[in-house]
Amino acid sequence: MAARITRQVRRKQPISVNIDGEASRAYAGETVASVLLAAGVTVFYRTRSGQPRGPYCNMGACFECQVKIDGDWQRACMTVVEDGMNITTGARKSAP
Repeated sequence: MAARITRQVRRKQPISVNIDGEASRAYAGETVASVLLAAGVTVFYRTRSGQPRGPYCNMGACFECQVKIDGDWQRACMTVVEDGMNITTGARKSAP
């Protein structure tokens, strides 16, 4: 599981986001992808056939890390987290 680096790191202010309906802590300036990975989420969305997808390139060239943010599809690796953001992943089979 991914984890945030904690030694000798100065973080910006803590904020709260909702991941699949559950409150989660994040820090201003982090990408949605890093917040999800730190929260233990590895399945970001599922294909129409149900295959799990997650971060692949982490630089915005592919679309493997797409998630729904406040109802709109966005690439998690290219989106900076905002306080109160609602993120929906494909971690559960019933998710989009």
